Amino acid sequence: MMRLLITTLLLITLTACVNAHRIRVDQGILIEPETLQYLQNGLTQDQVRKLIGPPANVSSFKTNRWEYVFHSSDANFQTDKIKMLIIEFDEKGYLTRWSQS
Repeated sequence: MMRLLITTLLLITLTACVNAHRIRVDQGILIEPETLQYLQNGLTQDQVRKLIGPPANVSSFKTNRWEYVFHSSDANFQTDKIKMLIIEFDEKGYLTRWSQS
């Protein structure tokens, strides 16, 4: 009887260890939807950087294309925020278009 009790307690303890809490991992920049209202054609790259922050990715093939990407290990984290924004500048560094997803 004592062996059964000890075995049961040991299994309960080990089960608790297996179901440990997972830590959410976030990467990138979350963008508030209200921030997009300040984007307009003709802004310089410095103005966009001050408004949103530095881009997550600048293509080595297209230096005039900035990507803001956010990823979280929790798919339900901050669902109201913009998690992908692509901004494009002309050859002089002025904002020409942007798209979000």
